[in-house]
Amino acid sequence: MRGERQDPSSSPPSGPTAPGLGFLHGAGEAGALIQALDGTNSPLGLAEGWSATLRCVMGIVLPSRAQIAVFWGLDYVALYNEAYAPSIGTKHPRAMGRPARESWGELWDVLGPLLDGVRETGETLHAHDARFLIDRHGYLEEVFFDISYSAVHEDGAVAGIVCVVAETTGRVLADRRLRGLRATGLSLANAGRVEEACAAALSAMAAENPADLPWGRILLDGEAGLSTVASHGAAPEGDLADVQAAVLRAGVARVVPGGLALPLMAGAEVAGVFLAGLNPNLRVEGEYGSYLGLVAGQISLAITRLRQQEEERRAAARLRESEARFRNMADHAPVLVWMTEPDGRCVYLSQRWYAFTGQTPETGLGDGWLDAVHPEDRAHAKAVFARATATASEFQIEYRLRRADGAYVWMIDAAAPRLGEEGRFAGFIGSVLDIGDRRRAEEARDLLARELSHRIKNIFMVTGGLAALSARGDAAAEAFAARLQARLRALSLAHDLVRPEVPEAGGGPLSLRGLTLHGLLQALLEPYADGERVGVEGADCPVGYAAANALALVLHEQATNAVKYGALSAPAGRVRITTRLEDGVLRLEWRETGGPRLGGPPTRRGFGTMLAARSLAGQVQGRMVHDWRPEGLVMQLEVPRAGLER
Repeated sequence: MRGERQDPSSSPPSGPTAPGLGFLHGAGEAGALIQALDGTNSPLGLAEGWSATLRCVMGIVLPSRAQIAVFWGLDYVALYNEAYAPSIGTKHPRAMGRPARESWGELWDVLGPLLDGVRETGETLHAHDARFLIDRHGYLEEVFFDISYSAVHEDGAVAGIVCVVAETTGRVLADRRLRGLRATGLSLANAGRVEEACAAALSAMAAENPADLPWGRILLDGEAGLSTVASHGAAPEGDLADVQAAVLRAGVARVVPGGLALPLMAGAEVAGVFLAGLNPNLRVEGEYGSYLGLVAGQISLAITRLRQQEEERRAAARLRESEARFRNMADHAPVLVWMTEPDGRCVYLSQRWYAFTGQTPETGLGDGWLDAVHPEDRAHAKAVFARATATASEFQIEYRLRRADGAYVWMIDAAAPRLGEEGRFAGFIGSVLDIGDRRRAEEARDLLARELSHRIKNIFMVTGGLAALSARGDAAAEAFAARLQARLRALSLAHDLVRPEVPEAGGGPLSLRGLTLHGLLQALLEPYADGERVGVEGADCPVGYAAANALALVLHEQATNAVKYGALSAPAGRVRITTRLEDGVLRLEWRETGGPRLGGPPTRRGFGTMLAARSLAGQVQGRMVHDWRPEGLVMQLEVPRAGLER
């Protein structure tokens, strides 16, 4: 058997294959490698020639599931079990049976003295998380082990050393990275500005886990481009501008010489670049790269939070400034200004309100402002406010407001909705203006208008009475006088309708309850009907007071012009009025026939016609068009259905 080489890849023997090899029983691949040793490939020679002590030790070591190596003799020849092989990577299987210095040369300055110390003292050496730089995958790798080195005595001297190890690299790296993340998070939590946060984070990482960040830079994007706001350690020389720009543009990490460039985010936007120096004894793939990505994520969250806070502070400052400007403007405006919440509660009254009414914030805010409204107007004002709040629609109302001296003054209150975020109704802002002088002028005007109306009606009555007295006893004259009186009564009604809206002496406007469009037309045109000369046909509908005034003015103008120049100026002339309701619009056609032939439109537009057109447009948003046909005038009038109800 001596001198024969065994194939290390062959199956291990199930029992000793030669005298003295019983200790290899159940040793697996490691046993096969040991069985293949001889004087040509190992200073220890053939295994069956080993000392009883070494064979005994290896008989214990080889079947163990613990990671165990034995360094034997002055050259520390390495022997180990299968459990130990993964911890030395590519050094296996060439390290089996060879002097340790050949296989662990990169760390012999550390390992050699440890072994020498145990051999010289015979004392066991224990170490927790011992750090080594070992080449086991083609590069110097930072690893950690719990180790226990014990001496093996033979013939009264230390013949070898049994090394029991347990790799703790994963746990050690995870612990230090967790500490780094925690320190970084704490430093970011106390930062008040983005630049301060970046500097604090880099400082915390450098202090807590410098092994994973030998150097670092944090650059933020601004108006002038990327600028460094925090740095740690000495970065390798070289121009990284192109890589940094690429990371800023694409938001994807890139490897740079000696480091990794990671994007820093502010929400969905790339806000900067984190240049993280790499430990040359660790691979960035896997957990190391994930750790640096988590650090970049922590900084990104801080940047996002601090920028949001800064924007909120600026927004709050702008709001305070805006509110201050508003209050200053409102307090010095020549009107009384107020503001409500969406539920209708008054939350602001200007200083002029308090000065005018004598109220205080304690008595005016909420619903207290209503106490200053005249008792007769209070219920109506409250209902208008409630209806506008429910529909979030603008409104205008007139009421009497108590002055600080106790007198009541007519005011006009106009308000528009305030819109908050996403266009939601946030309440009203309104202004109240003293219209006492205007109301007094209107009352004087109305008094004069009523007096003039009364005098005109008296003229109609006197004229009708004189006609009746003059015709008494003359049958033909009495018939004529009767027709004249009927026409005068119709003119009197038409006069009432074409007046501006003037309250009657009883306190309210002329009552038009139940008035319809056809009823209005018949009342207006009765003085000119004269039998069948004026006809009305088509759809009928109710009309409101404003619409009745506007239509009366237009139709009265049309009728008087027809009498003077149009169809009603000739005995055979006729006027036909047709009304239609289509698509929410009233369409009225005035068609004249049998009158003088027309040579075209008049050379100028009369004042009455212009006044009637303006009244129609202003009061009910209507319009009219005249078509001057040779056979007679055709006037087309349109009024929205909503305008008819005014």
